[in-house]
Amino acid sequence: MIQVNAITLPSWIGNKAVFQQNVPFVIEGTAAPSATITLEISKDPTDGRKVSKLDTDYGVILSLETTTSDKGHFRFSIPAYKASTDTYTFVFKCFSNVVSFNDIRCGDVWVFLGNDYLCIPMKNANAPKTPLKRHVMTNLRFFTPSRSGLESEEEDIEFEPKTHFKDANWIKITDTKKLADVSSSAFSFAYTIADQVNYPIGVVDLSTPGSTILNWISDEVIENQTALRDYLTELGLTTDEERYKALIKRDRQIRREEQLKSDVSKGRENLDFDLDKEKEYSEILGEKTAAENIEAAAELDFPSSSSSSFNKKIVPEQGSQSSAKALDFNMVSSMQEKTGKVANIDDSQFIKKKFRLSTLYRCKLAALSGLSVRGMCFSPEAEEQLFGRYDLLLMGLLGTLSQTFEPKEVYDDSLMPSILFVTMHPKCVDRDFPYKVLEFNENLREFTGKLNMPSGLISLHDLLLPDKTKSFTLGIRLAVIALGLHVTPKMPKSCPECIGVEKAGNKLILEFENLADGLRLAEGKCELRGFAVCGEDRIFYPAQARILHGVRVMVWRDDIEEPVSVTYGFSPFPHDATFKNLNDLPVMPFRFDRLPAYYAPDLYFSSCDDLELIGMKEWGEDFEVLKVFRTFKGNGVISTDNMNKSEGSSSLHIRYETENSLYGFEPNLDYASLMGPLIIRNKRKMVIDVFNPDAVKKELRVSGFVTKEIRQSLNWQRLEIEWNKDEDIVLEHLRFTIVDASKNGEIYIDNIRFM
Repeated sequence: MIQVNAITLPSWIGNKAVFQQNVPFVIEGTAAPSATITLEISKDPTDGRKVSKLDTDYGVILSLETTTSDKGHFRFSIPAYKASTDTYTFVFKCFSNVVSFNDIRCGDVWVFLGNDYLCIPMKNANAPKTPLKRHVMTNLRFFTPSRSGLESEEEDIEFEPKTHFKDANWIKITDTKKLADVSSSAFSFAYTIADQVNYPIGVVDLSTPGSTILNWISDEVIENQTALRDYLTELGLTTDEERYKALIKRDRQIRREEQLKSDVSKGRENLDFDLDKEKEYSEILGEKTAAENIEAAAELDFPSSSSSSFNKKIVPEQGSQSSAKALDFNMVSSMQEKTGKVANIDDSQFIKKKFRLSTLYRCKLAALSGLSVRGMCFSPEAEEQLFGRYDLLLMGLLGTLSQTFEPKEVYDDSLMPSILFVTMHPKCVDRDFPYKVLEFNENLREFTGKLNMPSGLISLHDLLLPDKTKSFTLGIRLAVIALGLHVTPKMPKSCPECIGVEKAGNKLILEFENLADGLRLAEGKCELRGFAVCGEDRIFYPAQARILHGVRVMVWRDDIEEPVSVTYGFSPFPHDATFKNLNDLPVMPFRFDRLPAYYAPDLYFSSCDDLELIGMKEWGEDFEVLKVFRTFKGNGVISTDNMNKSEGSSSLHIRYETENSLYGFEPNLDYASLMGPLIIRNKRKMVIDVFNPDAVKKELRVSGFVTKEIRQSLNWQRLEIEWNKDEDIVLEHLRFTIVDASKNGEIYIDNIRFM
């Protein structure tokens, strides 16, 4: 009896698959050794039209035959095909073994990997309320390996890379149950592109929550890139097979401890004791077992006994000290503190899963070797900003991707795969290093600018509020860039970025790229905010700005005659940086140079145009809509008036009721996202525009400043109020008190500035 080996094929080829248009590709696999294997590819129209038997574009379009090696390996080279909605069938035959894959399409294939918004599944997100087109939906396909990388009975990622997936399959929109687990960003990305190009879009959805760039870089790339290997060795992250297996063993111990803890706790609650588990758990914690506790109880020295040791005074030995104080807590790892026991592997050498090298490469990327793609999208994790040489990690990632995916050699620039990066969101701000996120995004921008492959950047800094549609928005923005890179030059190839500054008197004229059809204010905004300029002293202050003809921006500040540099949105929490191009891509925050400087504090209240801002009340909380002003004395109603104003879009209109002839209001300066106190350098006075509609005598008192009289006149008054200290203005709070002998009154406040 002859044994016939099964035909084994790459994981990425299967029913409902999408293969990359316009590039030849290779299918490698195994079958019976030294045997003949054939491949037949047929093509059928999906629009229902009749096709002549003489039409060579349909029916069987390719027949190939080869002989497997003595170990059963074979290789088929497939020519390039054009994208279309037609369906392909691949049939492999070797002896009596037949493998047939149906409903295959030719289009563009994209890979999503990384963290954050790229891995939010459809079931955890809300799509924008836009009707979906049926003919577009039929062109969407998704390849979805297990999100964690673990399949079936797997509990750990093995050291040897996985060559085939057990459970992963291509799915389409009719597979509704499986579609719920697809990345919402991947879905909106594929839909947006397919709507424009009218051919199939396939997304290989690999994004994984809790992952970092380290997980995706292969061992081979780390070994071959000397600078990267040395850097990771310096960080103590390199892992050979022995150490990796020790980490896996420790993981299993931790899982066992957690399971025992849960089982023992439930057993005690239900008075259903499992003595074997009790004993094992006690041994892990280094505690006495239940039996030992009973035995010890019989020998207890009770305080009621006359001979009890509790009645004797305990005198500490000379030189003794608290055992807690004697501990060096820096030497006790968090893992020891959590488990209560030192593991077989020294816990000082324990590496968190998200910092382990190559884990996701082993269980996700390696099995996709040979897949031809149009491009890749990557999103970083918050702690990645702490790596000093992130450029080396990026090179390692690109090396791994080029090692994995095809085409590796490109003779037509239009076929070169692209890489799209998502910049870090302001929610990732580190309290101790708040500007680190901005520097990370700057470095990412510089890195992409040096690549010889198509690349783009997407920012979400303008989407601060928690919103379940945010991941869909990200997918749409990524799709806009993908279209600009590969389909039409009329679309932007990245978020708009400042590329040049010209000086005209005391004004700076900013030039941008990736504008597409031009710049615009964000919806609901009538003033361009978020800019700051500095003079020779390198101290930045908020500036006025105006869009010129939809393509440039003019920035200035009246009290800076010789501006030398400019920033936009250069704040850890850039709630004012909201203007975009007409494709809805936000302008990237930037600083024009990296020379030492003092950056402007968030003087969000000074324009008097808004009563709300988006901020973070306490560190670690979600962003929310916060009130800008509040009353602290008397009663008042604070509103905005866009008719009676001195500058900007509106002024504050305050109707008040005094308490002992006083009414007080103030901006909220204690929000965490303001990073107070606000320090205003090289300024010694505050200037405020005031309108007194009552035309009665009033005074304005401001905490930290001298008192100023408000005249009895029906016109806007400019009040210059001196700071009462001979040092920089430091604002922990800024309280405005109106002194008014009347019981009721009203006042307009506008254009608060420091000079």
